[in-house]
Amino acid sequence: MPKTGEVVLISEQERDLLCALSYTHLACGQSAQSLALLRLAISDNSQDVNLLRIFAYALIAEGLGDEALTILDRLDVLDDQQSSRVPLTLMRSHALLRARRMDEARAVFQSYVSLRSSTVLLKQT
Repeated sequence: MPKTGEVVLISEQERDLLCALSYTHLACGQSAQSLALLRLAISDNSQDVNLLRIFAYALIAEGLGDEALTILDRLDVLDDQQSSRVPLTLMRSHALLRARRMDEARAVFQSYVSLRSSTVLLKQT
């Protein structure tokens, strides 16, 4: 039995199960349950891009914009896939909205619209 303050590590299979369950809760509109499961699976130094994306989405769904912005900042550093820029920009605008930073949310959403338009044009050529 772990002592107070002691970190309990979970196996990769346990982490994957928690992620799958949390994703199911999110899909069913149960973001609070999803967030509780994700908090068990995530660590302060997690570099798992997929886990961090789901975590940011759950935080936004729960109205925790400031915390989601912290995770999105980590994703900006860790996620180097070009295809991630558009959805992460949209998530950032939603996180800013939840954090009640309306002017920034509007500006980031405009960036999202521009990025999305340029991505569509690139795919058509």
